[in-house]
Amino acid sequence: MATVRQPLDFSPRKRPSQRRSRETFDALVEACAGLLARRGYAETTTNHIAERAGVNIASLYEYFPGKDAIVAQVAERLVERVLARLAEAADEVMAAGGEDAVRLWIERIHEIVSRERELVAVFVYQVPYTRELAPVEAVGARLLELSQEVRRRAGGTLARELSDAGLHLLINLVTSTILQCILDPPPGVAPRELLDELVRRVEAWLPRPR
Repeated sequence: MATVRQPLDFSPRKRPSQRRSRETFDALVEACAGLLARRGYAETTTNHIAERAGVNIASLYEYFPGKDAIVAQVAERLVERVLARLAEAADEVMAAGGEDAVRLWIERIHEIVSRERELVAVFVYQVPYTRELAPVEAVGARLLELSQEVRRRAGGTLARELSDAGLHLLINLVTSTILQCILDPPPGVAPRELLDELVRRVEAWLPRPR
């Protein structure tokens, strides 16, 4: 008989309002992020988190019901950090324009995700409930919103001919290829080759200016 997993509690017990409480809350989340990247999900415990954060275990349980609620906060901050950097990179690419815009955009995405490689790998390969976390579930929709804004600002042929379905396909192609390039590059293919081929494919797919 299959074991039924009990629902996990991903919500903090309380959200801090005072400066000192916020510092403790943040220290616990940052400690968890560092431990996940170094030790992995299975080897990170609430005792490890409290010790690294410099607080006693009672303080940890004042804010969180258990490890998974802290992990959920790490995921939320990771998603917000990456999306904020992607928005900044989109501004940079739109300002630069020119024939190398696609290459610049893909290289910026690669750089941003690479900076978070250890944590991303933990959530992709180790955390058993990653897809259940609300911020992770919302990533696709938020990437689409960002892409729609880029399309709107680009105007011209791109805005007229690249549908939302086309944006979805482009997002899936770019994100899956970059994740593979960073986390699990295919044997015999250098990451640079993979990125160069991705640039060529995206450039060939995008509508040409008229």
